[in-house]
Amino acid sequence: MSGEQFIRECFRLAQRGKGQVSPNPMVGAVLVRNGKILAKGFHREFGGAHAEVECLRRAPGDVRDATLYVNLEPCSHHGKTPPCVDLILARGIRSVVAAMKDPNPAVAGRGLRKLQEAGVKTRAGLLEEEARELNRVFATHIVARRPYVHVKIAQSRDGRINGGTSRWISSPESRKRVHAMRAEYDAVLVGAGTVRADDPSLTVRLVKGRDPDVVVLDGAFSLSAGRKLFKAHPSRRVYLVTTQQALRRNREKARILSAGGIILLGLAGTREHLNVGRVMKELYKRNIGSVLVEGGGSVFSQFVAEGLIDELTLFVSPDFFGKGLVAIRPDMSISRNRLRTARATVGSSGGDFMLNVRYDERNS
Repeated sequence: MSGEQFIRECFRLAQRGKGQVSPNPMVGAVLVRNGKILAKGFHREFGGAHAEVECLRRAPGDVRDATLYVNLEPCSHHGKTPPCVDLILARGIRSVVAAMKDPNPAVAGRGLRKLQEAGVKTRAGLLEEEARELNRVFATHIVARRPYVHVKIAQSRDGRINGGTSRWISSPESRKRVHAMRAEYDAVLVGAGTVRADDPSLTVRLVKGRDPDVVVLDGAFSLSAGRKLFKAHPSRRVYLVTTQQALRRNREKARILSAGGIILLGLAGTREHLNVGRVMKELYKRNIGSVLVEGGGSVFSQFVAEGLIDELTLFVSPDFFGKGLVAIRPDMSISRNRLRTARATVGSSGGDFMLNVRYDERNS
C-alpha cells in the first residue's frame, strides 16, 4: 500500500466519528511498518481519546521504526486530553505523515514543529484538499469562531414553503435525508413561526442516529410552554433565544421553562428581531460547532441577509401550491460578507429536485 492509501484509510476511520466528536475534528490514525498496518484508531466521541492515542494503545511492542499516518496534524496543547505529540514522542515514533496542518491559526504547525525539534521526520499536505473537505465543519467553527451553518429548505415548485395545508412538501426519501442530516449536526435551528405552525419535535426518527440539540429563535418570547420542543428530553438540550426585554416582561413563563430544563438566552435585540450573527456567537461559546437551519422564511431571510450560510440544501417538490409563504423574502439582499459559491451539485430525491451548494469558507 502507498502513503495515499494509508491516508485514505485515515479518512475512512475518521468518518466513523461523524456526528459524535463535534466541535472536535474527525480524525483517523494508522500505524505502519514495512508497508503493513500495525494498528488503527479514530476519535470516537467528544472528550474521548484522540485517534493517535487509540491507535498507539493498540500498537504491539516496539514501534520506533514505524510511521504514523493521520489526516490532521497531531495536537500539541492540553484540551480535554493530553497532547498527542507527547505520546508519539514517548513511544519513539520516528516518522509522522499528516494530510493537513491544524486550521486553527493559533496552533497550526506547532505539533509538527515539536516533533521535528525532537528529531521526528514529518510530512504534511498528502491529500490535503480531501482532508480539508472532510473537516470543513470543524475548520469553519475554529477559524470563523461560530458554528458551521447549513440551511435546509423544502419548497414547492412555485417557491412556497407552506401552502396552507398540513401535507408534506417533500418526498419520503427527502425527509429521510433530512433526518440523516439532523443526526450529523450539533443543533437544529428554527424560528418561532415554524414552532407555532407545525409544533415539531425535530428528533431523528427515519434513520438511526442521535437527536441534535434544538435552538428556537423567539424574539418576542411568544411561544407557550406547552410546545413539544419544551417537554423533557434527556438526550438533548433545548435553547430558547429571545431578547433581554422579553425575558423581563415574562418572568413567570421564564421561570416555568427554566424549571423544565429549557436554556433561556436573553440577547440584545428588538421585539421583532434577533441578530442571527449574535446568536451564532452565543452558540459558539456553548461549544455548538454546527447548526442545521430548518425554518422558516423569516429565519432563512436573516441568514441570507447576514451572509452567514456555509451550505444550502434545497428540495423542490414537483407540486404547485399557488399560495403560502415564500422561503426567502424577495426584498432581502446580502448586506455584507457576500457569499461565493465554491461547489454546487444537483440531483433527485424521491421525485424532488435536490440542489446542494457549498460556499467559500473564506467569505463566511
